[in-house]
Amino acid sequence: MSIRLSYSLRARLLFFLLAAIVVGALAQGVIAYRSTLAQADDIFDSLLQRTALSLGTGDGLLSTGPRQSLGAATPMADDLIIQIWTPDGLRVFNSRSRRPLPDQIVLGFSDARMEGITYRVYALATPFQVIQVAQDMNVRKQMARELALRTIAPIAAAAPLLMLVVWCVVSWSLRPVKRARAQVAARQPEDLSPVNVQGLPDEIRPLILELNLLLERMRTAFAQQKQFVGDAAHELRSPLAALRLQLQALQRAGDADSRKIAEQRLASGIDRATRLVEQMLSMARHESTSEPSPATPVDLADVLRQALSETLAQANAKSIAIDMDGAGEAHVQGHRDALTLLARNLLDNAIKHSPEGGRIRLHLQSTAGQASFTIDDEGPGIPPAERERVFDRFYRAEGNTQHGSGLGLSIARAIADRHGADIILEDAPGGHGLRARVQFPIPR
Repeated sequence: MSIRLSYSLRARLLFFLLAAIVVGALAQGVIAYRSTLAQADDIFDSLLQRTALSLGTGDGLLSTGPRQSLGAATPMADDLIIQIWTPDGLRVFNSRSRRPLPDQIVLGFSDARMEGITYRVYALATPFQVIQVAQDMNVRKQMARELALRTIAPIAAAAPLLMLVVWCVVSWSLRPVKRARAQVAARQPEDLSPVNVQGLPDEIRPLILELNLLLERMRTAFAQQKQFVGDAAHELRSPLAALRLQLQALQRAGDADSRKIAEQRLASGIDRATRLVEQMLSMARHESTSEPSPATPVDLADVLRQALSETLAQANAKSIAIDMDGAGEAHVQGHRDALTLLARNLLDNAIKHSPEGGRIRLHLQSTAGQASFTIDDEGPGIPPAERERVFDRFYRAEGNTQHGSGLGLSIARAIADRHGADIILEDAPGGHGLRARVQFPIPR
């Protein structure tokens, strides 16, 4: 089975580690070649110079019969080409007549190219003769190549062992990752417990920790969903049973008056069930929004006016007067629709518990570091011992005779928490009724 290099961490590590070994060996070979070649140039240049000097110390004796003595006198006669001229330009000796050198003499060191071959030449002039000693540059390069290959040979011989060691080290290093993958793969869909981070490398540990945080959020969300579904099923059972009974009463109605009463009760039951479903959907929507849209400046005065317009029909049905006073505007950071829902639920709660012909007062206040609004009603109020419990879902205070789902205040609390606000329930001024006070921090 082939491993895709683009996606396999193991393949990437193996490829780049082995590539680094190969590149390192090649770099070492190149450095060894260049260093050896430079040293060979110095050594052979010195050899050329010493050879020429040794030939030039014979007071011209070599000019008559050097051919027999040079081969024995020079240990590198096979690599060197020697030519000797008289002072008037007559060549008297050539160690290799088949490979002649240029006749033009340049004293000292020079490079000459003949028949596609480059020679290193050293020329020396004495009173009796001119000596030219040359060497094929390929000899030096061949020596440098051999030494470079000798340098690379141990690495090449050890390459299979290095590959095995690298494979074992990479496999051993990735074993904790493989174990974590197997731990996640073996889980059941409902298992959202944290993944064990024991023994994981520091590069992988943050990823698994973030995964555990995600699992924790999912576990919380599923628990809330499960609780909500259970509560909703429990709360919907009674309204649906009441609707069935009201429908049966309508079917059994014997006269027009009884039928009209049954129709009114059925319509009222449908309205209550509709309101319950709407509130349940509102709560589910707000609880499921883990990352809301960015907050924007919102004027609480506009929020209260919008909530008032949405609940005005219910207030008029009970002949309830609603007064609004206080600051002209108070800006907070938040989401306009959610804050409107918060105010509407509090207003709806106040209208529901206020008596016929009562009065509700809305007061908006803004100070240097805080904005708040209060809603005062003339209802029976809530005992202090139950003012926290009424924020629980589907909870109804003891003695409450009004129809409702017990979700309005719970939704309001959830929205307030998302905006960093507090909802405080207390006695209305005069000791009769309930005051709901919502306090917002004003952003700097």
